Amino acid sequence: MEETFEELVTKHTRRELEEIAVKCGAENLGGTKSQLAEAILEAIKKQKESPKPAKQEMPQVVQMVEKPKISTGSTTQPAKKGVMAKISAINNKSSEFQTAGRQMREEGIRKMNKGVKEFHSATDTMSKNMAVGLKNIASDAKRMREDGLQRFNAGQAAFRSDLNLQVKENSEAISKFNSGAKEIKSATEQMAKDFQKAGKDIRDDGFRNLQNGLSQFRRDVNSQVKSNLEGISRIDAAARDLQGRAKAFQGEVQRYQEQDLKNYTRDFYYG
Repeated sequence: MEETFEELVTKHTRRELEEIAVKCGAENLGGTKSQLAEAILEAIKKQKESPKPAKQEMPQVVQMVEKPKISTGSTTQPAKKGVMAKISAINNKSSEFQTAGRQMREEGIRKMNKGVKEFHSATDTMSKNMAVGLKNIASDAKRMREDGLQRFNAGQAAFRSDLNLQVKENSEAISKFNSGAKEIKSATEQMAKDFQKAGKDIRDDGFRNLQNGLSQFRRDVNSQVKSNLEGISRIDAAARDLQGRAKAFQGEVQRYQEQDLKNYTRDFYYG
């Protein structure tokens, strides 16, 4: 019963598929299992489409080659000339070609089988190396994971320790800050009281100084008014004195014009 593509891929290993491909005469022996299965099905399809496989014709050709030998063996002497000699030469040459072709084909099959075996051996070696490499990778990964876990745990422990220390320092800083805030508040309240007392003292002193200043200003104003009145009185007396002198001077000028100037002019001109 012919197997399907799925059956070839699922039921057989790669090596079994390669052996089946060699038996079927498939041209492609590399690639994945799916490619091998496709090559096997293609080779089987070609064998069904061809009238007779090449492997079935080989025994008939060999029998045809052997018949002239039997017929020639019955004669006393092989023909050296004529048609029989040419037929014998052709048969011998054909037999040599067939023998050489068979040897070449067998040599090719041996080399191909050898190459397949070497490929299988290399594949097995590579699989073993890959298995060892995977084990090493798994071991390295496990070691790296354990080392990373240890580092992570150590980092977490150090972080918790630093965090607890920082929380403690923050608590102490907050306590000191609260104490300092209370001291600042107390000092601010005391400073406000001192400012209020100083302001009251300054206001009281200013008010007293203002009253004293106003009283002194009134006294100075009164004294200045009195001085001004006295000065006005003296100015008035001086003005009256000046007026009297001016009138006396005016009288002297008038007398001079009326008497002395006339006498001087008369004396100057008339002698």
